[in-house]
Amino acid sequence: MNLNGLNDQQVEKSRQKYGSNKLPEPKQKTWFNFFTDGLKDKITIILIMMAGVFFALAFLGVESFSEPVIILAVLAIVSGINVRTNLSIQKSNNSLRAKTAVRYCNVIRNGSVVKINKDDIVVGDIICLEMGQEIFADGYIVEGEIAVSNAAINGETKECKKHYISGFKYPEEITTDHYTDETCVFAGTTVMSGEAKMLVQTVGINTVNGDTLVKMQTLEPTKTALDIALDKLADFISKWGTVAAFGGFLIATATGILEVGFREYFSGDVLQIIRTIAENISVALTIIVAAVPEGLPMIVKFVTKMNVKTMEKANILTKNPSKIPELAYVNYVCTDKTGTLTTGVMTPKEIITGDMKSQKINKDNLPEILKENIALTSGSLFDEKGKITGGNSIDRAMLSLLNQSEFNSILTQNPKSKKQPFNSQFKYSAFSTSCEFGDTSYYKGAPEKILSNCKYRLENGKIVEMTDEDRINILSEIYDLTTKAMRCIAFAYNMEALEENVIPEDLVFTAVIGVQDPVRKEVPDAVKTAKEAGITVVEITGDCIETAVAVAQEAGIYEKGDMALTDAEFSGMTDEEIKDIIPRLRVIARCSPTTKLRLITLAQELGYSTAMTGDGTNDAPALTKSDVGFAMNSGTDVAKEAGDIILVDDNFASIVKGVKLGRTFMHNILMFLNFQLPINYSLLAMNFLYPVFLTGSFLTSALILIINIIMDSLNSLSFGGEPPKDEYMKEQPLKKGEGLFVNGSKKHIAINACIFSLAFGLMIFSPIKHLFATEAAGLSARFALLCFMAVLNGFTLRTDSRNLFKGLSKNKLFYRIAIGIFVGTIALVQFGGSVLHTASLNLTQWLAVTALSTIVLLADFIRKTMKKRRNK
Repeated sequence: MNLNGLNDQQVEKSRQKYGSNKLPEPKQKTWFNFFTDGLKDKITIILIMMAGVFFALAFLGVESFSEPVIILAVLAIVSGINVRTNLSIQKSNNSLRAKTAVRYCNVIRNGSVVKINKDDIVVGDIICLEMGQEIFADGYIVEGEIAVSNAAINGETKECKKHYISGFKYPEEITTDHYTDETCVFAGTTVMSGEAKMLVQTVGINTVNGDTLVKMQTLEPTKTALDIALDKLADFISKWGTVAAFGGFLIATATGILEVGFREYFSGDVLQIIRTIAENISVALTIIVAAVPEGLPMIVKFVTKMNVKTMEKANILTKNPSKIPELAYVNYVCTDKTGTLTTGVMTPKEIITGDMKSQKINKDNLPEILKENIALTSGSLFDEKGKITGGNSIDRAMLSLLNQSEFNSILTQNPKSKKQPFNSQFKYSAFSTSCEFGDTSYYKGAPEKILSNCKYRLENGKIVEMTDEDRINILSEIYDLTTKAMRCIAFAYNMEALEENVIPEDLVFTAVIGVQDPVRKEVPDAVKTAKEAGITVVEITGDCIETAVAVAQEAGIYEKGDMALTDAEFSGMTDEEIKDIIPRLRVIARCSPTTKLRLITLAQELGYSTAMTGDGTNDAPALTKSDVGFAMNSGTDVAKEAGDIILVDDNFASIVKGVKLGRTFMHNILMFLNFQLPINYSLLAMNFLYPVFLTGSFLTSALILIINIIMDSLNSLSFGGEPPKDEYMKEQPLKKGEGLFVNGSKKHIAINACIFSLAFGLMIFSPIKHLFATEAAGLSARFALLCFMAVLNGFTLRTDSRNLFKGLSKNKLFYRIAIGIFVGTIALVQFGGSVLHTASLNLTQWLAVTALSTIVLLADFIRKTMKKRRNK
């Protein structure tokens, strides 16, 4: 076969015929798509229906056009925020894809090896593969031999050997059987050992990787816990609001009949009867207006937008903003080890030399024979800038013990006669050099493989015989290193020529080096915070059980009494057995992606709200299945597409930050409901009862809409500026299905609604009523009182302290909006006139309204004082 590769003209023809290797990006939504999506919200649908009815009443002359115009205005505001938020998130996602899409590989073109972007690969290219490299297209081996990990596409941890087969023909249709055949290789997989060249057969969306990505992009996201809770709230409000409205219609009709008689009430022509009925419908509609928290969709969208930006600052990119509140429910986090709990950078820490004692490594005092072994068996090298590149993490860690001049000198003085790349089956690599003094072969590999073939050991520069006792002592030292989360690599040599796949039994043991991927310094505190927040953390890793447990102990995940399993042990258990141990399970070693999916599924069946991390293509099902999927920024395109949230820094601590922000989001939403619903319930009661005892309306529909949409929504938006608080991570996670009324919210809302109603009762039935003799003055006073009480109630809700100004400097938006609402209320009353049917109030009347509104502060002070005494 011609291995000179394609020329420039052939590359262009291939690209035109078979397409690009660039994987497709998700279909971009326009502002109109986001606009129509926002109109599907249940409360928004209620608002649209109300606007239609108000327009009909306005055309009949029963109502003014101000009510439907105000409703349409709020719909425009909510939709605008929704569109801007989603367009901003889409832009951030595109930016991240652009940053992570640039990866390179070596291909042969025009007879020379050139480095190109993976997106520029075409069918017919010959790609040079080496250990540690990700494969970016589908094809087959045309020269050399490698072992690949297919875990990213089929979840199998066992490495597959691939080599050239003469006369091989690439299959027309790829099945899962081809993943493990002798010669086909696929995009998304990784070269674990060896060197080879592959001929590209399919690129882009036609690859196995690309096909999975396209399927992922067509999946519809499931509803989140907040979506479900909001739908339940909307159903509750629409159901009981309708019942109250129907009751209000019957009362208005009955009252009218009792006043003038049935025959007189329905006298007149058809149009007059319609107008009479329409007036009663207007009363009923006013009750619905009072019941519905029209500002809720806007506050949810606004707080979402603020949290997306906050998360970006914390190295968290939210692809699916609706999953931000879902983080408040998460109580079970499955996390990868390498790069997430640890730094992802292997570092040599300790060395066991021929004297059989481990000690801290000193790279300035290494035996010369060990330096030669490191340099000659390494798959890594120094680039022109003196940086270590190529190979795997172990090779790069070992080569860090040498400087560039030492490395180059050793390579020059020891010309290669034969080399055997690392092979997962034999678990070692070797290099042989020949000179005038004879042959020397260097071996590097798994300690159990190398040590079992060592007849001698190098002690203080002298070769001495290795006894069985010596070997046991060294293995004991190695075990101690593995319990410190170190991975051990053994080195040996002999004075013979290398024989491929045969390891001689007369090796001279040189050393064992323990390398460690250290736990990130911020992880132990993050794990501690997660535990205090009621979150179970499980480490899932491909490492051996000893290393996995050691890292979990250092991170604070694994403690005495906890359970650690290997993948094989986990797979051998029934679903019921696994469910029994899930509360104690903290580590799964040698874990496969299929085990991830099974664990998440069983945990969810037990009622856990789960989060899963992943970076491989085959992690996509587990990421999708989990309640919140955290994809690693360093992971595959498919994993990032499957994830809801992308960790830009791959750091576990960022997951905990995300949970804290998710809980902040929910606290802000709950504060809004505790703020808004007492207003709605008191309005509902007053609008229902006021016509029974007095004539006229408690408040007009226009004024209620101004309170619910403009005043209250503005005040509620200030809750979105409340910063994350440490105390949120001392609470237990929210429970799935419990709705939005948690932590005594129902009681709190009911008490506040009663306090509001009491204030209105004092204004209407006490001697204070004489200050507001006219109907217009009374209407204005009731409107102003509700606005003032709402603002003061906001101050009581934002802190558990009796000092209502505590922490206020961290949310300047709050007091600015509060001042604005006070000023705006006065302006609407004084200058609303005929449009709002209000009348200006004098100073005495304003002082009375202000004094009466402070009943909210008095009630809050009493409540917090009693709570503090109970907690002592």
